[in-house]
Parts: sequence; C-alpha cells; structure tokens
Amino acid sequence: MAVVLRRDRADEDAVAGLSQAASVQGPCRVPGAATALWRPVMSACVRIPAARLLTALVLLPVMLVVVSLPALRVVFALVAATFVFQGLREFYAIAGARGVVCERWAGIFAGTAVALSAMLDAEGLTALVLCIALLALCVVEVLRGRLSIAGMATSVFGVVYVGWFGAHIVLLHRLPQVGPGLVVLLILTVALSDSGAYLVGSTFGRHKLAPEVSPNKSWEGAAGGVVFAVLAVLLAYGVHGAMNWEGLPDWSLPAYLGLAVALSVIGQFGDLAESALKRDAGVKDSGAIFPGHGGMLDRCDSFLFAAPILYYIAAPWAM
Repeated sequence: MAVVLRRDRADEDAVAGLSQAASVQGPCRVPGAATALWRPVMSACVRIPAARLLTALVLLPVMLVVVSLPALRVVFALVAATFVFQGLREFYAIAGARGVVCERWAGIFAGTAVALSAMLDAEGLTALVLCIALLALCVVEVLRGRLSIAGMATSVFGVVYVGWFGAHIVLLHRLPQVGPGLVVLLILTVALSDSGAYLVGSTFGRHKLAPEVSPNKSWEGAAGGVVFAVLAVLLAYGVHGAMNWEGLPDWSLPAYLGLAVALSVIGQFGDLAESALKRDAGVKDSGAIFPGHGGMLDRCDSFLFAAPILYYIAAPWAM
C-alpha cells in the first residue's frame, strides 16, 4: 500500500505530514490506512445512480422470494419465460439496428417456447422443443424468401442465446431438492460479481480488459468481481453449514470456491458478449425496462452464460 507523504510547515512536530496525535500507535499501525483504502470504494457506492440502486433493491428480494418458495415453481418458470420473451425482443431489436433482416417474431415465439418447455418434467423435452423450433425457424426463413446467411444465422442465434441458455435457469430450478437453493446461489453470486466488478473497476480500474468491446471494463474490475463472487459463496456456504440446510449440494468448501470463480468468470464473459453485440449495432443499452440498468439483456446477460454451466455441474449430482 502506497502512503503519500507530505510536509506540513504549520506543525513542526509533524513527521512526514502526520501529527503526533496521528502518529504510529503500537507496532506497525498506521491510523487511517484502512479508511484511505476503502474511501474510494465508498465514494463509488455513493456515485451509484439512485434509479439503479432502487431497481436492484426492489428486484433482487422479489426474485429471491419467488425462487425460494417451492409452491411458486410454476410462477418462477412463467417469470423466467417472460424474461426470455423480453430478452428476445431486445436481441432482435439490436439486430435490426445493425441492419439485419430476420424473422423477428418467429424467433421470439420459438425461443419463448423453448423456455416454457423447461417447466415440464419430461426428460429431454427442452432439447426436443429447441430442435423443432430451429427447424421451424429455418423453414419460415425459406418460405418467406429471405435467403440471407446473416438473417438466418441471426434468427437461429437469438433462439439459442436467449431462449436455450435462458431455459437452463428453469431447468436448474427444477432439480430435485437443491434446485431453488442453487438458483438463489446463482443470483447472489452473479449479482455480487457484477456489483464488485463495477465498484472495484470504477474505483481502481487502470488496465483495460477489452477496450474494443467495452472500454470501461478493467482487469481490476474483473478481479473485484471474482472476489465478491467468492464472498457470496462463502456466505451461502456458511448458512448451509450453520443451519444444516439441505437446499444446497453437500460439496466441499474448495468445490464451492472453484464454483464461485467459474460463475464469476463465465458471467463476465456473458457481459462482454452482450457488449460486443451492442457495440456492433451502435446502441448503448438493449432497452430501458429497468431504470438505471437498461434492458432485460443488460440485466441478465451474465446469467445467460452462468446458468447452463451451473446446471450441467449440478445435474449429475442431483439426479
């Protein structure tokens, strides 16, 4: 830690700009050092727009309640499908801003159907619906005479990126016994990772992570996101052990820490992927449905990448 030393002529007893009252007290103790370290972080917290903070304070608790109650499983699936529907609308709007002509509404309904199919318990049904949806989408493209590689690829990609990836949040929630707990863990880990990346990056960010994709993101912010994700998982692990809660898998602490790092890293890649789409289309936000946060894709881009990873890690253990 660097300590900036300055001279103070008004106080002849000062040593390196520190008065006697503020001089070292005890061995290797520098009063105010910790405060100096955290002051920029607290300043960054204060700079968070009120609309952004209010949206998070309202949305996060509501989602956690809906996720946690087993009686609301169908409600959660419908909410997730609604999120997918809006996310698909925003994705195809971004493609339209780029000048790509594709089957927008066919893609929206196909992707939403994939997400809705995940609420049923039939094994393999979601993959079957995805296959049928993509085939139907290609047929519609051909029948409409839109034989554009860019248009067909965009139509298909939207269904996979938003519909198929988003369906894994519902699939994860339906895992026996541990599903709701894992979704809570996913929300806390990814949300705190995003917040940590924002706070640390805006305070200490010096080295650009991907300047051509997202100029404001830094390596320091990425590291902060990982640290905050680890803290979230440690909190969940502590509650799991202290309360003997069976809502999470009985994995070791190193396994949970590795999971925290993986979810944070893949979630940040999801954020960068959506930033690349917006940058290519020349748009700042995917929408404006969440005040201070932008659109649905802006809020859920990290979850779209992290949810499938967590599902395929947990599914073999839970089945």
